[in-house]
Amino acid sequence: MMNKMNNYSPNWYLLHKLLVDETPVFTRDRLWTYKEHQHARALAIYLAHATLATPVLNKTTIAELLSGSRGWPCKDGKHHFIQTNCSLDFLEDAGFLSFYADWCSVHCQHPWQTEVLDDSIIDILNTAEQLKQIRLGLNDFIEPHFCINVNELTALLSEEFGNVSLETLLPLCTRINDAVSVAPETSKFTPLHSTYLWQTLLEKYPAKEAFGRWMLCIQVQGRAIVPVLFSLLEKKQEEMFFEEIERLLSSELSSSYSLKTIFKQVTNSQYFRQLVESRTIQFNVSLNEDMPESVMKSGISATGNITAQDLDALYMYPAGDDPDEMEAFEKWEQFGYELGLSMPLTWLIQECLIHSIYIDRRCLRGSSFSLNLLVMAKNNPVLRHILFNILPQRFNWTYMLFLLSRADTCDTALVHLISRGTLHSLLSSYSGAAGIEKTYREALLKEYLRTIEGCDANGQRLLKIAYHIADLCGFYNDNYIDSPEYRILTCLLQRLDDASVLQLVSSFIKQLEEQLPRRVLRLKERSIYYIGFWLAERIEKVEGNHKQKIQQELCTCLYTFYQTAFEECFSGKRRDLEPGAFFASLPWASLIAVKGASPLLSMSVRILDWKDSLTYENKNWSAVASAIRHYMQTLMCVVKCKIDVIEHKRVWRKVTEIVCSYGFGKQEGRVYIFDGYITDNTMDLWVAFSVFLNSIPDDLYVDFIEQCKERIPVSSLYIMLDHCHILAREQVLQDIILARRDLDKENLGLNDLELAFISACDNNHLKLAWGVLQAAKPILSRLRSMKNIDLLERICRWEGYAYKYEHLRLFMELKDNPDEYIRASKLISFKKPDIDLSENNIHFKNLSYECDQFSRYICAIALYKSDPEKSVSIMESLCRTSKSLHHSFALFVARIEYGEKVGDLSLLSLALNKFLISIKETKPQDIGTQWASQILDAMRKLNFQHQADIFWRKLTPEQRNTKEIMLPYCLALVERNEVWAAQQIIDNYRKLNADIGDDTSLMPLLEKLNKALPEEPVVTGIFRAMVESQKNSTFQLAKQYGLIVSRKFNEYVKIIGNGQTTEIFLKDVVISIGRELLMRKKNLQLQASRRAKGTITSQITNEDLINDWFTSLFDMRMSEARIGFGDQKRMGRSASGQSIGEIDGVIKHSDNTRIAIFEAFRLFSLEKRTISGHLDKISSYDNEGLSPVFIIVYCDIDDFTQLTKDYKKYVSDISYAGFTDKKKRVETVEITDQLWLGKEVRYRVKDIVFYHLLLNMR
Repeated sequence: MMNKMNNYSPNWYLLHKLLVDETPVFTRDRLWTYKEHQHARALAIYLAHATLATPVLNKTTIAELLSGSRGWPCKDGKHHFIQTNCSLDFLEDAGFLSFYADWCSVHCQHPWQTEVLDDSIIDILNTAEQLKQIRLGLNDFIEPHFCINVNELTALLSEEFGNVSLETLLPLCTRINDAVSVAPETSKFTPLHSTYLWQTLLEKYPAKEAFGRWMLCIQVQGRAIVPVLFSLLEKKQEEMFFEEIERLLSSELSSSYSLKTIFKQVTNSQYFRQLVESRTIQFNVSLNEDMPESVMKSGISATGNITAQDLDALYMYPAGDDPDEMEAFEKWEQFGYELGLSMPLTWLIQECLIHSIYIDRRCLRGSSFSLNLLVMAKNNPVLRHILFNILPQRFNWTYMLFLLSRADTCDTALVHLISRGTLHSLLSSYSGAAGIEKTYREALLKEYLRTIEGCDANGQRLLKIAYHIADLCGFYNDNYIDSPEYRILTCLLQRLDDASVLQLVSSFIKQLEEQLPRRVLRLKERSIYYIGFWLAERIEKVEGNHKQKIQQELCTCLYTFYQTAFEECFSGKRRDLEPGAFFASLPWASLIAVKGASPLLSMSVRILDWKDSLTYENKNWSAVASAIRHYMQTLMCVVKCKIDVIEHKRVWRKVTEIVCSYGFGKQEGRVYIFDGYITDNTMDLWVAFSVFLNSIPDDLYVDFIEQCKERIPVSSLYIMLDHCHILAREQVLQDIILARRDLDKENLGLNDLELAFISACDNNHLKLAWGVLQAAKPILSRLRSMKNIDLLERICRWEGYAYKYEHLRLFMELKDNPDEYIRASKLISFKKPDIDLSENNIHFKNLSYECDQFSRYICAIALYKSDPEKSVSIMESLCRTSKSLHHSFALFVARIEYGEKVGDLSLLSLALNKFLISIKETKPQDIGTQWASQILDAMRKLNFQHQADIFWRKLTPEQRNTKEIMLPYCLALVERNEVWAAQQIIDNYRKLNADIGDDTSLMPLLEKLNKALPEEPVVTGIFRAMVESQKNSTFQLAKQYGLIVSRKFNEYVKIIGNGQTTEIFLKDVVISIGRELLMRKKNLQLQASRRAKGTITSQITNEDLINDWFTSLFDMRMSEARIGFGDQKRMGRSASGQSIGEIDGVIKHSDNTRIAIFEAFRLFSLEKRTISGHLDKISSYDNEGLSPVFIIVYCDIDDFTQLTKDYKKYVSDISYAGFTDKKKRVETVEITDQLWLGKEVRYRVKDIVFYHLLLNMR
């Protein structure tokens, strides 16, 4: 037997409170009345002295009943004999009977119809049904029950209760002659009855005999094993009860059922009907012109081919025989089985564990009983199933935390503590779900990693749990990053140290072949991709030379895995190679950095042979087309990686070659990867390809257009146009699109025509839009006689397009005369199309309402210049009902126009704020060009500099290179005198558009730029001098370099800082040096120790020495920018012998201009006086109001994480001398186990930014 367990951690109490450990009131904490106590004691006396009036339903009796050697008594005085060919061994092994605590339980769901079943199955059903009836006393069988002589019972009760009548004490009792019996009532037998029964039996029998009698009584009288109330037991009674429970579980269950048998028991109880009833489903679908709805008929097959011998092969068993295998749990969860139904001992074991495990603040305590159960479970399948599958699903939080605290069970605990049911229960219990989830996640994973720390085979354990969590992340959904399971997975992986990462990589490589077949079969390959690529990216940060070999092995393994999947798609196997957001987000750069792009490019050396697989005759054509699209997406991801020029050109050519060869075409029987069946993923890939085209050289682009312009559908050309940001190429695409006059010959489907129509209207190509409408008419006319509701609704939608087209055409004709347009537009009406669709149809009503809204929307647009107030009124009315973002944008534009007309900037601010609120759920990359342009222009007019910078940084590079978006932002930069940043943006635009000087829309910006740079050459000359550095000589480059480094620091940052501010630039430098200090801290400790006493110590002994290192590293790093630390002031020692540390450093430019302040000190605990003293000194040494201020803290403490939390809270709550508390809240910018960076803003004439950098020097 094991001793008690005490496990100390600050996380136990936190996790316990977060999980809201609520227990059923009726089992433990209920207040029982005196009458209930009286009844329970009376029933206990009755059961303790009564005798069983029927045979015991144990294994021996059931065997005799099945063999025919015994009959069961009936109410008519006769005995019934069961006629069956089924043996006890067969029924027990097949999961129809079980004998937990030596009492028979029946597991069999009766089918609806038995006529079509095999005789052997009917024999099983009849036998199981008769045993059920015997157990419950149905169909004239006598139910197992106790009885006692009335006089004997009366005497016993009188001795206990006096003259209280028998009917009062036992109201459910019945008299038969001289005997008294109490009918078994499940709902009436409570834990209170069970407790009194145990206490009463101990008065009469020794503990072992009392427990056997107690088990028999509660199964007969309660029909379930009802636990006792431990709060009512004396210490000795409780100890004896636990001893007997351990004896029962160690002896009886040790040779009990396997996991497969348990699985059969559960399946037979709930799903046996589906197992044996062969059901056929018939679909009748007609494709004639009447087009009726599809008809489905379902019926039970009369084949009768399933026999008793076939049953074992029908069960879908969990993998393996180990009940705490994660795959077994996934199987149970997948089928949604209620696991407790077949486990009569579950409630009893649960209550015993709850009583023996408890959390006392930081200590999780487990009694010897709970520890002994885990030991017994190692060789006991039933007990393992109860402990590791059933109990965790009943939300026994304390018990699950107990499992988490032990190295041999923490994997099982984590699986249940991150299950969907647990997370749903957690998040639905709190209003601030995001913060609660983060706290729970971090505390949970911290305890898990602490538990397995130092265990053998950690790599295998971590890989197993990582795969399990990854499988829950929903990688097939584009929004998988929003799932709590994904956040748990990333949190777990990010907490791993270098040693654990290397172990995980080794296990990943070794087990890939073992994992692959199972994951391919279950469509769970993406977990392999995610974990493998995460490891490839993470291993780059591992220190030491030994990583290189395993890094090569890992990348080779991933390449081989992907190449094999690609090839198997061609050979007829179905692999998960569907392009999408998941694969696009993988860090392909980590593989490319090690292996280069050549292995990927070699996968397409036989590209000409692909055509043989891309035919509809090939049954595997869908998998082949998907694999090629996936390969194309992968190559487009590779372009963004760092590869040499030759490989870049090879990738560009390969991608365009795939589209030219297999993208579109009209050859009969051939499959084209972008043609004919546009799905969401295919559409997204074409959008990505359209963006990709912006990066390829002009010669390749021209070749591609020449080869494909006739084959690409007009709808796809419009997508290319929408994502093209190079003016010359835009014009080429415009010309190609407008040349498409005969759309009838393109054989476009309704989906493509719909996309083409919408795009044509968006681009003001009304003639082409009219052509699209005409091309759709023949298709729609063939569908008008159909009765399929979906097709009729589509016809109705096209009638709506025709109505909207008429409004657009009229608007373009009369846009200079809005009043005339409004008058004429009233003559356009939307009429019900000539189809068999009721006017009361909800879709028709919605479309009519939408068309009415559209006409009002166009009227508002027509008026926004001439009468913006009326335009605002119309759009406000529309937005209240439609909630459309397009309407919100029109309202935004009208409000801006009205605000400018009346000269009220507050109206502009209101318009901007409301529109930003309306699009807060829209991702930046999904914001249209016009929207982004108007937002930035409004911010420029309102001088919202900070908001404009934030919005600009959120946009994609493609958006930032769009002229309409670039112009307002660059104008704002010039107006606030940040001309170098504006020049850099225009430089980037110039790289894509060589003929910028011919674009008159850019002239106002260029003129302002020239005025802002009076001493510089003409701006267009600067562009020509700087755009293509490879054309410059070495002398010219040296001259340009000299010009750059001679600039003032803020201008230097604008040139080389990629849009960073000086504050962010300096912050990045300081934190980089902080990391370097952490790498050198052992050397610092050694040198400091030798200076101090000549002995080695791990403590920080000399702050000035560390400051010297810090400033030297900074000066070396920033020498090019001609800034560094100025005179450091160390003005002696104080009376206490401590360094005064007045001001450790000032960052200065070479011309002695002060830029920022650096203050450093040591902390060995949260020494509030030290912290406030240093912070209060800042203002006395800074008369200029310098920003930023860097506070560097060298920490020497055991619990660095707790110090950072306490430091953040304390600094947020205090005031600094000389500063006004503008926003007393420190925000965490970056945090690791060795470093913490916080940011806050204080006010002193202006906003002063403080950065607090805490370094763990222990």
